[in-house]
Amino acid sequence: MTAGATPSEIVERQLHDTSLEQDPRINALVALIRQRHGTAVRAVLLYGSYVRGKRDTVLDFYALLDSYSGTFPRRWHGWANRLLPPNVYHVQTQSEGRPLLAKYATVRLDCFEAALSGDFHPYFWARFAQPCVLAYCSNSAVSARVTAAMVTAAKTFITRTLPMLPAEFAVQDLWRTGFSLTYRCELRAEKTGYALALYDAYSSYLGELTAALAAQGALHAVAVSDSSYQSSLSETERFRSRLAWTLRRWQGKLLSVARLVKAAATFNDPVEYVLWKIERHSGVRAKATERQRRHPLIFGWGLLWRIYRAGGFR
Repeated sequence: MTAGATPSEIVERQLHDTSLEQDPRINALVALIRQRHGTAVRAVLLYGSYVRGKRDTVLDFYALLDSYSGTFPRRWHGWANRLLPPNVYHVQTQSEGRPLLAKYATVRLDCFEAALSGDFHPYFWARFAQPCVLAYCSNSAVSARVTAAMVTAAKTFITRTLPMLPAEFAVQDLWRTGFSLTYRCELRAEKTGYALALYDAYSSYLGELTAALAAQGALHAVAVSDSSYQSSLSETERFRSRLAWTLRRWQGKLLSVARLVKAAATFNDPVEYVLWKIERHSGVRAKATERQRRHPLIFGWGLLWRIYRAGGFR
């Protein structure tokens, strides 16, 4: 931990994690993403379980674009990205004779910035309040914008979680509560408690970032000690927050289904990927028929319902 570091310095240090910046597997996949979308790619972020140290997994990237025009295989993909960001795609290459897989999402950089500060639903700001790595950046100005956006995501996450906490709380309660709330706003395949483990994986970074934001007066809370905080929110604010989180859960289920439908049209072999992820995180195994794999939007709903009934996602 760096004494007296600002929020931007803390985020920037994490974004430029040299141990991952120099990973040849990451570089190979980023090269494929840039090849697909050309000069529209302003930055590529690596996030998720690979950042937490898991290596037997599909890597997760976000490609931040400056435009949707002329960057997709079909024009309607750009319209879909504007209507319901992000689009999700799949890339594959070889590393040391073994297949190397990744999925990546696309979103315009300015839309990404706006979502981290203003979106009602936590889809974007919950993901990017967590640490990630800047796997590619076109220039220093874009790097500064990404850093500022990540700081904003953390502020949004914390200020929308605070009213759901008691007046005095520990930093781990803040982040564990926030992760639990945001995970319930999407259809998730992970087992119960997975959201809580995120804080344990990132505790040093999240604790330092929270303290730096509080020191700047950026939060509706003040530090009592190194890891304890107090807030003075009214009961009206707390009631509004409970109502907002209820609405986010309903909104999130609808958005999750809509994004699944869209991914079925843009993702390479989406059914096999979804089944793999569900089994990996929940232990529920299912097998799709050839007809379901070829036409998921027509024949996949029965399979999805059986997986849901078996506890494959919540």
